[in-house]
Amino acid sequence: MAKPVVRIDSLPESAWRQSGCDAIVCIDVLLSATTIVTAVARGRRVFPAASSGEGHRVKSRLADAKVVTDAFEGADDSLTFAGPAWVTADGEVRPLVHVSPLAEMLAAEVPGATVYAACLRNLKATATEIARKHWRVAVLAAGDAGELCAEDQMAAAWLAARLKRRGFGLEGRRTVAEVARWGRPDVSLVGWSRSAERLRGLGRGDDVEFVLRHVDDLDVVCSYAQGELRPVLREAPAPRKKAVGWTSPSSAVPAR
Repeated sequence: MAKPVVRIDSLPESAWRQSGCDAIVCIDVLLSATTIVTAVARGRRVFPAASSGEGHRVKSRLADAKVVTDAFEGADDSLTFAGPAWVTADGEVRPLVHVSPLAEMLAAEVPGATVYAACLRNLKATATEIARKHWRVAVLAAGDAGELCAEDQMAAAWLAARLKRRGFGLEGRRTVAEVARWGRPDVSLVGWSRSAERLRGLGRGDDVEFVLRHVDDLDVVCSYAQGELRPVLREAPAPRKKAVGWTSPSSAVPAR
């Protein structure tokens, strides 16, 4: 049996290139995936939307949903700003329609692939779930407005490194280079990123500090299907199955 593999890619449009993968993990540290994972962990239903107009259309089909965003690109006055700190402080449990560019990445249709949302809060839980169930994995760093974000690249590399320790091979020179570049996790680097500085300048320093203080503190895995993010039920381990259409790399070695 061939060795499972993981590769790193980036930006929403890259999701459409992941044919043959049986798992896609979308990472956005500052802030969308952190906001989403926090809301799901608190028992809220979450429906991602790529634009304000789409968000309000989704809301029209739901009872008592609130349309929110943690993105500044394309936001308008009809959206409530809701970062992870707001979600934690908010006492409501009604559904959230979450507007951000991450929705485009989550909604990419890759046949046979399970799509996950991950952040620093559930990196360990997601790695454990992936290692139990999947063989060919793409980890996508969301970025911002078409540009790479250092914190997303870091988290993608840290997730790939965790999968490597669980027996996965690193596919492609880029993946090998990213894992080598970021090495051992240093969460403090996230606080020095351009995204963190931008958020502080916009008065969202509380969300930056929230991200830095909450690392691997949630045992929740979030998967996306039929327009909604849901917690993965993990009562019993599921056997890992080889992805349909998967071709093992020539350098594959027997799995442990």
